[in-house]
Amino acid sequence: MRKIPNGFTLVELMVTIAVAAILLTVGVPSLKSLYDAYRGSSEISRIQQALSFARNQAISYGAPVGVCPNSSGTSCGDSWQSGLLIYATTTANTASVSKVLKVVEGFNSSDRVVGDKVVFRPDGLTKSTEQVSFIYCPNGDSGDSRSVNISASGMIRYGDDNQSCGS
Repeated sequence: MRKIPNGFTLVELMVTIAVAAILLTVGVPSLKSLYDAYRGSSEISRIQQALSFARNQAISYGAPVGVCPNSSGTSCGDSWQSGLLIYATTTANTASVSKVLKVVEGFNSSDRVVGDKVVFRPDGLTKSTEQVSFIYCPNGDSGDSRSVNISASGMIRYGDDNQSCGS
């Protein structure tokens, strides 16, 4: 009676590893691009939700509510990279934080976020007379960028994709 071998020969194992290496070399870059596109969509959705929250709170509180770059969780900073700070203010100076309503955690360190501070008035309109935009670029690349626009009337909607985040 002849014994049936259990397992693989060294040649079969080496061929299998070579084929797997070729497939990974071809497949991984496309998966990274897919991941970047998904991250861009996910993060711009998070920004859109935060802006909607701020507008709703301005209407509910009957006071101006601002969105600015988070510095320490209690004050505005300069970089959107560290997240968003949503705050209510009761003073004439709408840049001063009277009460922190929500802190949106920071974004991926390799990504770039471009936007302007925005303040919603108690009627839901913005203090700005022009459209305000937020652009999120995964890996700083405009190829997978996503955007959100806020009109002067306070309407928040998704904007055009593939916009430049600047240098």
